[in-house]
Formats: sequence, structure tokens, C-alpha cells
Amino acid sequence: MVRLFTAFCKTLLENVCDLTSFSEITGEYNCYGKSCPKCGAAGKLADHGKYTRGLTHRERSKHVDSILNPRRVKCSSCGATHALLPDIVIPYGRYSLSFVLTALITYFERANTVEKICAQLGIAISTIYEWKKRMLAHKDLMLGILISRKVPALAFLRGLLKSKRLSVILSGFFHRYGFSFMQRRSTSATRSRPP
Repeated sequence: MVRLFTAFCKTLLENVCDLTSFSEITGEYNCYGKSCPKCGAAGKLADHGKYTRGLTHRERSKHVDSILNPRRVKCSSCGATHALLPDIVIPYGRYSLSFVLTALITYFERANTVEKICAQLGIAISTIYEWKKRMLAHKDLMLGILISRKVPALAFLRGLLKSKRLSVILSGFFHRYGFSFMQRRSTSATRSRPP
């Protein structure tokens, strides 16, 4: 997978919907001269079609289900194929990063019950608790456990969304740990990477 770390910041700062941002960022990506994430060979990536996946995202304060067609690239050196995924898409997840973070902020604000929040967002109660658990674990990784314990979850989430360096933060997290912020499952490629 090739992660593109500019879309989420653009989505937040320019108030563009996730779907529009996804299309712009992946459409503009030029793989010429880029290195393969698997073997590191430079200049060996070429377009290799598209695939279909779903994405639930926020659009004008509503949740919307859309079908995406992410581009794929193939390395002529090792034969590996990689999906081009902007940072608004959580790998192996159905929901956009902004959808998940907005749900978590709503949860930590405690303005409504968990049942009402989940009903409004169209998600299961277990889903929000899974996101909470994952976010807290990733917060510990991002801040370090000692600092993380002093920073409330709501303050962390709001600070993250207000940061003008958000793309740099998300990219740094990915490169340090080998998986994306809020990514649920690891793959053989991410398990083999040293932290």
C-alpha cells in the first residue's frame, strides 16, 4: 500500500468532503520516480488498474456510504501491487478517518448517550468502544505512555484535528510503526517491519 499524506489535512482545512478529497489526491498522484514500499526500487512503479471498496464518510453533517475505486500501482522489479490510499482512508476499514474521529469526539464530549450517538451514526455500540480502545492505544504510541496519561482523550483528538501539521503527524506515525493511525489489523508486511 502507498499512503498519501495530504488529503486529510486538506479535507479539514478547506472543508472538502472526504470523497472529493480522495478523488483529487489519488488522481493527482504521479508514481514516476517513486520507490516501491516492498523492495525499495525507485522508478519501477506503474499504474495497474483499480479495485472497488466501500467508504462511509461524513458529508455536510450526515454519514454517507460511497463506493471508491482506488488506483493500484505495480512494481516491475518485485511484482508487488500496491493500492494508493490517502490518509482519509483507514486501511482495512469501512469508515473514513474523519468519520471515526468525529464519532470519538462526540463520545468523549458526553453530550449524548452511547446509544444515541451510535443510532445517529448508524454504527454498533461495540464499534465505538473498539474505536475508543484503538485510539487510546495509538495515542499512547504517538505521545508516549507517560505523557499520554496526562493528556485527556478529548483534548488529544481536538488538538490532532486542529494541528496544521496533521499530515506530518500521520505520516510519521505510519513510518515509525508500519501501520496507519486507527488501522485495525496488521498485515504480514506491517508485522515484519521493525518499529
